[in-house]
Amino acid sequence: MAKLEMSQDLSVTNQQRLDRIETKIDKLSETVISLARAEEKLVALETDREETRKRLTTIETAVNVVDRKVDEYAVTVKVINRLFWIVITVTASVLAGTFLM
Repeated sequence: MAKLEMSQDLSVTNQQRLDRIETKIDKLSETVISLARAEEKLVALETDREETRKRLTTIETAVNVVDRKVDEYAVTVKVINRLFWIVITVTASVLAGTFLM
């Protein structure tokens, strides 16, 4: 009888150990799954970051082009402004000369 009880105790102890091992394995597999999900999120974030960087580079290039054109137009407007005032001055001089003579 003692041998049977010892065998049953050993069987129960082994079963408890196996249950604990199984629980630990389950926790480890959940952790591995969580890590895999986190890695997928990191990869997605990295992809998004690269796409955003490319878009920013494109926008920066476009802004530089617009900036150069604005500088060119500023020179043109400056010339037109000077010509306008020259025409106004000449017209005023001609009108003044005509009325005063």
